[in-house]
Amino acid sequence: MFYKKSKYGLLAITAILSILSTTPANASSFQPTPKQIQSTNTTVIVLNQEAKAEFERGVKLYKEGDLESAETAFRKAIELDSEFAEAYANLGSLLANQNNLSEAISQFENAVRLRPELAVLHYQLGVALYLENKRPEAVVSLTKARDLLKEQGKMEEAQKVEKAIEKIQAES
Repeated sequence: MFYKKSKYGLLAITAILSILSTTPANASSFQPTPKQIQSTNTTVIVLNQEAKAEFERGVKLYKEGDLESAETAFRKAIELDSEFAEAYANLGSLLANQNNLSEAISQFENAVRLRPELAVLHYQLGVALYLENKRPEAVVSLTKARDLLKEQGKMEEAQKVEKAIEKIQAES
């Protein structure tokens, strides 16, 4: 689960597993950003491949239960490519799982900034914000996740997020 112990059953999620299981495919098709494409420096491409390798190593280490090494690998991937949204997301998930919500939120915000079209990123940010008792901000993020899911035709998932939003609003 996303959080080892959470009294917030309505938002206890498996986002860490979903991001870890879906992101390697994204990483395999990792493409340089427009900024990187504009660069004629071939070092950028090499760094991107190194970032991809560190990211994949982080996923493997996480699955093996070596959280400290996984965190180091995700941080290295970000250091090598500061626009690697999936690395920020996985680092955020790992930190949230360790109840370091403040830093997790920062990592999720970076991921959302870089890949605003990914509903899972908005969802993860919303959950972390909620658990930090930042309900209004959580509702904003979860609403964005719900809307993106609807746009993608994922109505069942969107409905689950809608129910979480309603429960948060009822608590306020």
